[in-house]
Amino acid sequence: MRTFLLTTALLLSTAASAQVKFTFGTANSESLSFGKNDCANPVTVTWTRNLQPCDRLTLWISTTGSCQGSGADTTKGDLPLDEISLSTFQATTQGTFNLERSRLPFGTSACGSLNEEKTFTLCGATKQIEYNICGSTVVNATSAKIIYDGKPPAAPSLSATSGMDSATSITVNAPSDATRGVVRILLNGEEFQKVEWSQAKGALLVENLENDVTYEADATVFDAAGNESERSSPVQVIPTKTYGFMEHYGDSGGQEVGCGATGGGVAGGAVLAVLGFWLFSRRNRSWLEQ
Repeated sequence: MRTFLLTTALLLSTAASAQVKFTFGTANSESLSFGKNDCANPVTVTWTRNLQPCDRLTLWISTTGSCQGSGADTTKGDLPLDEISLSTFQATTQGTFNLERSRLPFGTSACGSLNEEKTFTLCGATKQIEYNICGSTVVNATSAKIIYDGKPPAAPSLSATSGMDSATSITVNAPSDATRGVVRILLNGEEFQKVEWSQAKGALLVENLENDVTYEADATVFDAAGNESERSSPVQVIPTKTYGFMEHYGDSGGQEVGCGATGGGVAGGAVLAVLGFWLFSRRNRSWLEQ
C-alpha cells in the first residue's frame, strides 16, 4: 500500500511539472521584441517538451494574454496557427516552426504602424500519457510573449573632446531604451568613419584622424525592437598634435644642457614649465582613453 501511494505521488508530481516551452531565435529567449522593419520577416520558434505526448501540439496567438483551453478562441480575437502533428511531436523532444509576424492579429491596423505598441501571447496545448493511457486533461504550454514596438527611441546627444593627437573621444548620451548605436565621423559632409557602440560602452575613442582638420560627428541609436532614432545634432571635432617633452622644450627656445641646469635660473624654469605642460597633456589624454 505504501509503495502504491509513493508511485502515485511520483506520477502526479511528474504530470504536474511536465510542460511544453517556447523560445525565439538563436538567443533562445522566452520573449520577442520587434519593430516595423521586421514585420515581413518570419521568426523561428523552438519548442521543447519534457512530457510524453499522446496528442498533437495545438498552437495559437492570443491578444488577451490568456492561454487556457485546448485551442484558439476566435470570438476573442485569437489567431489559430498550424499545429505540430502527433508523429512529429512524439519523435523528438525539440523542434522548430516559423511564425509569420505579418499574420499577427493587429486588428484594424497593419503590422509596421509607426508609434504603435502591441503585445501578443504564443500559446500551445496538448495531452500526455497518464498511467499508461492518454490522459483527458489538457496540458497548456508555458506561454511566450511577442511584443511589437513601432516607437523609435529619442535622438541621442553627443559630447566630444578636441585637442587629442589624431583622435577624439566621443560620449553618446542615449535614452534609456537604447541598446546600441552608430556614431558617424563626417568630413566635408561625407561619411569618413563609422563606429558602432553598445549600451555598456563608455566614451568612444575614434582614431586615425588628421590633425588640425575640422570633423563633425553625429549618432543614431536603436532600441531592442530595432527601431532607429533620428540623428543627433552634430558636434565639431578638431584633432591636435600632442608634442613630446623635447619638442615643447625646443619650441620654447630651450637647449640641451648639463645635469645641473635645472637647479635654478631661466633655463631651469623653462624646462620645468614645458615638462609640466607636457605631463598635463599626456595625463589628460590617458584619462580620456580609459
